Amino acid sequence: MNIRNSLITLTVCSLFLAGCGGGSGSDNDSLLSDPTDQLIVASDFGTDFGTGTDTDTDTDTDTDTDTDTDTDTDSDSDSDSDSAERAGFVDPALATQAQYRVTLKNYWGVDEFPQAFPDGAHLSLIGGATHNMAVSFWDAGEVASSGIEDVAEAGLIDQLLFDEVAPAIANGTADSMIEIREFTNASINGVAGELSFDIDMNLDWPLVSMITMLGPSPDWFVGVSGLSLLDDNGWAATLSVDLPLYDAGTKSDITPVMGGPDIIPANPIAFVAYDDATGVYLPTNTPQIVAQLSFERMDLN
Repeated sequence: MNIRNSLITLTVCSLFLAGCGGGSGSDNDSLLSDPTDQLIVASDFGTDFGTGTDTDTDTDTDTDTDTDTDTDTDSDSDSDSDSAERAGFVDPALATQAQYRVTLKNYWGVDEFPQAFPDGAHLSLIGGATHNMAVSFWDAGEVASSGIEDVAEAGLIDQLLFDEVAPAIANGTADSMIEIREFTNASINGVAGELSFDIDMNLDWPLVSMITMLGPSPDWFVGVSGLSLLDDNGWAATLSVDLPLYDAGTKSDITPVMGGPDIIPANPIAFVAYDDATGVYLPTNTPQIVAQLSFERMDLN
């Protein structure tokens, strides 16, 4: 502002001196004929000196623009995160529910068990449940329930499912039935018979129990009891379990045929194994693997 005032004053003084020093020459007349031609207007200086101010303003504006750009970028990132959250993605291992593809492999075959191996050999229908620790449907060293006995002796699963699993579901200790009404073929030429099926699991009932009869046989079966599908990271991605042969303790025959004398009272469930020397199946303390169950988590997200 001081510079502008000084320049205006200087200009006015110059014009005044020019007029006083004058004479009447045409040049001087020309100077005075249109004083605005020589007069430096304050607004002109304002425009010139204002350029710096305007430039600063533009700079601030640019700075604001950059800030806005950064804000927009952050907003976009937040929006992406919000979208991911809205999509509801959950690590399958940490979900409250899980689905598994279960594969049963039957290694029982004439190549491995040659003497008196029966025609039509198979693993029977599969019965069981998903449940929690408050209930057990069978275990080695325990006497078989009526439902387990029915599976082991005849390959029938209805009594196990409807007389034992269904009440457990009703009282909240089990979540669902495992009901597979198909056979699993015997091993042929060293190739295991296979059967696959799906089961649904819930975090409140993370255990699996199921059995299937070795057929034909007096009361022999394979299965799992209270197998957890959880590991240290949540739902296991995969799990394989070798299945030894069990004797339900309700029949006394030693060859793979249906029936045989009843054992009263029944013996506890225990291992039984094929004896290579005699070709019969005898009690043992050493488990003999005749099948396998594998579980593969099906990630649906």
